[in-house]
This record gives sequence, structure tokens and C-alpha cells, in this order.
Amino acid sequence: MKLCIFLLIAGLLDAVLTHVGIASGIVSEGNPMMKLVIEKSWSYFYIIKIFLPLTLLGLFYLRPLKGWIRTLLVSTCVLYFSVLIYHMVWVALYFNSVS
Repeated sequence: MKLCIFLLIAGLLDAVLTHVGIASGIVSEGNPMMKLVIEKSWSYFYIIKIFLPLTLLGLFYLRPLKGWIRTLLVSTCVLYFSVLIYHMVWVALYFNSVS
């Protein structure tokens, strides 16, 4: 359950930080597919960023402790954790260069 809550919060935080970073010109989207989505609409970006983690959470609740779903959930959490660390680094670098 803790992984599920982390995944949902991390996904939303990632979406917001990505939006702020791109809108302020600090960063650019590294994922070519998401870059196309952003160029189309920020609304689509948020829908995808919310829908995919919710889909994984739904799979987890349908088959709670099945091996591949748990592995997928843990892997996704590790990936999001890495992305959030990356966001923290560019935020820190940005604020250090401004001051």
C-alpha cells in the first residue's frame, strides 16, 4: 500500500515539476513521446501522467501479490524516485545560478 501511495504522489509531483521546469525554461522534456504530447496539450500530458500510475495501481489491487505486478510496481517506484532526484538537482542548480 505504501508503494501505491508513493507512486501516485511521485507521478503527480513529477508532472507538476516537469510543467514548471519547462514553462520557466529551466529544462526541456527528455522523453520524445511526452514532448509530442506536451506540444499538443498540457492537459493530455497530465491525463497520461495520472492515468498510467492509476492503471498500475488498479492491476496491483486486482492481483495484489502476484510476482510480475509487484515487480512492475517496485520498478516504477524506483524510476519515479530517480526522476524526482533529477528534478531536485535541476531545481537546486537553477536556484544556485540565480543567487
